[in-house]
Amino acid sequence: MLAFTSILLTALAAFAGAPIWVTLFGAGVLFSSSLREQRRFAARFTNLGVSHVLTMAQWQSAGHALLASGAAFGLGILVRFAYPMG
Repeated sequence: MLAFTSILLTALAAFAGAPIWVTLFGAGVLFSSSLREQRRFAARFTNLGVSHVLTMAQWQSAGHALLASGAAFGLGILVRFAYPMG
């Protein structure tokens, strides 16, 4: 639910004319949510000696969060041009 809200608010911010760096806030929320989930497995991965897999997953999560937030921002801009406010 937090991820959906973050993406929706990013799109609405773009629709309202917010600057592009707003995507960083949306990506930060998505990434922190993903990190919280991955932290549960940190001890298990370290015991198995494959903590580098978790590190790569964290980098991928950061990239996916940035892409999702950027796509939401782009969609908000697209809708703003399709339906001008005034």
